[in-house]
Amino acid sequence: MKRNMHIMLALLLVLAQALPALAGNSQDENALLWQISGKELKKPSYLYGTIHAICPEKLILTEALQAKVNQTEQLTLELDMDDPGMMAQIMQYATLPEGQSLKAMFEDEEYKALSDYFTSSYGIDLTLLDNMKPFMLQSMIMAKLTDCTPESYEQKLMEMAHAQQKEVIGIESVQEQMAAVDKLPNELYADMLVRTVSDIAQSKADYQEMVNLYLAQDLKGLQEFMKRDYSEEDYRIFDEAFLTQRNKAWIPVMVQMAKAKPTFFAVGAAHLPGENGVIALLRKQGYKVTPVLK
Repeated sequence: MKRNMHIMLALLLVLAQALPALAGNSQDENALLWQISGKELKKPSYLYGTIHAICPEKLILTEALQAKVNQTEQLTLELDMDDPGMMAQIMQYATLPEGQSLKAMFEDEEYKALSDYFTSSYGIDLTLLDNMKPFMLQSMIMAKLTDCTPESYEQKLMEMAHAQQKEVIGIESVQEQMAAVDKLPNELYADMLVRTVSDIAQSKADYQEMVNLYLAQDLKGLQEFMKRDYSEEDYRIFDEAFLTQRNKAWIPVMVQMAKAKPTFFAVGAAHLPGENGVIALLRKQGYKVTPVLK
């Protein structure tokens, strides 16, 4: 399997803590904010594609986005990030099975490079993290690629919801999201770590390219970025684990929430487009899903 930095960056567009084949070539499809209406919905709900780590000066809450949050009655994220026990739940899935070792996943030279990086960047002796899954270390490294203290759209949206005394809930559980993570082997995440720390300058450049495409709402460009150096089969495996299966599981949950009250859904941008994306799946259920372009 060809393995490279783009898989890691994809997770910023997928997991709340990742892009399928994109359907449609019209300019309308290049939008992050969508209205969900029709069928039995008395009032519309809204769907927004996020990126989970971005420098504060690039995090833009448009007037349209703020207006649609104001018009809804609850905020739904991938996970219930309002749950004070969420991180404790994630940590339950963060460690390797007994008898497995992080160090054993690397060649000596690779482990030394990774160890040196964690010592210089975090002041952490890597041996202290020897029981951690490589995915968790990857999450730590991602923040360093921004050259800033990154923020997330999820956090900003939560602040807006709190100010308006609106409930914040999740589409899926921590267990369900971590199950998706575990569908790819630890060796893949270990390989990502090595590739990232071996060329930090290139990793940062790739990150900036992805952010620029996101801010331009260039879904086609994000698709090409994501699929770079992938074989068709490799990308299919990634897409199935992180996107298709989760999207299909989300639809009945989202429908139930939207029926109950107008909801603002905010999920990783990669979940929106494509034949098995949230937009297409909602349309197949008979809902009208239209871009909010202003």
